[in-house]
This record gives sequence, C-alpha cells and structure tokens, in this order.
Amino acid sequence: MIGKKKTKDVQFYREATDMQFDETGNRKRKHRYGDEDEIEMEQAERKRRTQLNKEFKAFAEKISEAATDSNGEPLELDIPYTELAFEGVPFRTNVKLAPTMDCLVYLTDPPFLVATLAEIEIASLERVQFGLKHFDLVFVFHDLTRQPLSINSIPSSQLNNVMEWLNDVDVPVAESQINLNWGPIMKTINDDPAEFFAGGGWGFLTIPGAPAGGDSSASEEESSYDESSDGASSSEPSESDFDGDDASDDDDMSGMDDSGEDWEEMEEKAAKSDKKKADKRGGGGGGSDSDVPKKKKPAAAGKSKR
Repeated sequence: MIGKKKTKDVQFYREATDMQFDETGNRKRKHRYGDEDEIEMEQAERKRRTQLNKEFKAFAEKISEAATDSNGEPLELDIPYTELAFEGVPFRTNVKLAPTMDCLVYLTDPPFLVATLAEIEIASLERVQFGLKHFDLVFVFHDLTRQPLSINSIPSSQLNNVMEWLNDVDVPVAESQINLNWGPIMKTINDDPAEFFAGGGWGFLTIPGAPAGGDSSASEEESSYDESSDGASSSEPSESDFDGDDASDDDDMSGMDDSGEDWEEMEEKAAKSDKKKADKRGGGGGGSDSDVPKKKKPAAAGKSKR
C-alpha cells in the first residue's frame, strides 16, 4: 500500500544525465570542436554513470537492510544480466529486455515491464521456423484468468540464448511454428479448468526435448502395431501378386508350347507350298525366278551355230 492505493511494483529511479548540461548549446561547446573535447566529455559521462550506479546500489542495499529488519525475512537484491539481454516488443515499441534471476524486466522508459518467473506456468516460443528473422515469446501465468504476456519480434539469433535462460530458471518451454490464438484457448481453459488438465493439459503444445511418457509410448506402440499390420496386409497381396505372376508365367510357357506346334505346322505347310512351286516351275520350263538357266540356254545355242 502506498498511501491508500494498492501497488504491486514500485520503481525508484534517477536521471542518468544532468538536465542542466546542454551538450549542443552551451558556450564551451561552441568554442571547442576538437576530438579532445569529445573524448573528455565521454570520459566525464562514464564517470558520472559509474558514480550514479554506486549511489543507486548503496540505496538498494539500505532498503534491503531496512526491509529485513522490519519484516524479519531477508530481502535479496536482483541485478539484471546484461549479457543475456535481448530485444523484443512487449507493448508497441522495440525495447531491450533484461533477464534476472527471478524476473524479466524493462525499466528504462514507461510503460515498464516486470514479469515474475515464479508466476509463469509455461512459455511458448512461436513462429520458430527456418528462414524467419524473428520469433515471438508468450508467457502463460499460473493465474489462468490473467491475459498471457506476448513479446513479439525477438531476433532469431537470440533463440538459443532465450531457451537456455528459460531452462536455467526452470520455466517449461513449448515451440510452435505459428502464432496461437490465446484468447479462445484461455476462454476454453477457464470454462472448465479441471476438464482441461484431465484431458492432457498443455499436451497440445510441442515441448522440445520432452521425454516420451506413458501415453506417448503407448501411442508409439499402437503406431508400430499399425505399421506392422499394414506391412503384413501389404505383404499378402504381394504374395498373391507373385502367385499371379507364376500363373501368368505358366500360361505364357503353355502358350509358347502351343505356338511351337503352330510353327512346326506352318513350316510344314511352307515346305509343301515351296515343293509345289518347284514342281510347277520344273514342268512349265521356267519362271521369272530362274534367271540363270535362261542365260545358259542362249550361250549353248550360239556355240552350236559356230
């Protein structure tokens, strides 16, 4: 409670730059244009930020000590990990989100973001496809009446870092190649949560690297059984096909035998017809096919005249 208003998150901040220091319009800036001036100003800025960080850390430690003394429970400080920070769009603008041990925060400009990891039921990575430059991250909370938190347009180069961070903080992760319509999904869950969890809960989401459970193993056994039965059924027609092939081969062989007898008969008929033609040619004295005997007869007649 702050005054009479119930408040969940409280932020203490201080401007990192001096509002009275004009970097473009002061006299010192007008008369000094060299690189030395730029380097001097950068060094002064770094010193001022370092001093502010020390003061803010000391202020946070004092608050932690005071809260521990008043409540009897230790209040631990949580510092963002800048090396794990990634860009995303939680509201309307692209901002840099910083993970901590217990939260995911953005505290630079309003609207601020503080997502407590202990309140998250599952994290869904959406639009995870090869070739896409960005993906989305959706947090579903234990309080199913709360609207899921969507962080859009995270660079795909940060996918492995985000997954490692979520695994380190023990947040269940699911993957999807498309964006899910969480409005109707949450409405269906809130209508009958008991039936939802009895029917498998979040099993409709694809969890990467999840071990196969009893249901999945049973389904795998059923699928393997179906495959084996399909293989057996497919093998039966193959055997019948082989039988049909054998029968067709036998028919072909018998047909070849019959055709062999036909060929013999045809050869006999051909021989008879050739013999008849030869007899006719011998009796008639010549034909169009016997050209050589015709040439020999005139030659013999010429010799007899000489």
